[in-house]
Amino acid sequence: MQSTSIEMNNMGNSFKAFRVYIMVNATKGLVISSDIPMVQFIINYNSSLPASQRFILHVLDNTHLFVLPNVGEMIRSAISEFRDQNSYEKPA
Repeated sequence: MQSTSIEMNNMGNSFKAFRVYIMVNATKGLVISSDIPMVQFIINYNSSLPASQRFILHVLDNTHLFVLPNVGEMIRSAISEFRDQNSYEKPA
């Protein structure tokens, strides 16, 4: 980080101005927006994976997640499997 200091004198008052330069890091990802129960399911699914396979980069709030860009289909299939397991089929 670089910092530049400028001193000014205006009518007996002394001022210091600082200019700070910060490097910006950008990360490609996918923003997921859903209801709270589904976001919690995705968070729990992510937690059940080994550390090397976890995909959540940041939990933005209760209904939004920022995840790795290549996991969209994996999340869709996990949700589909969850819904299939929790669907009621009337006995014949």
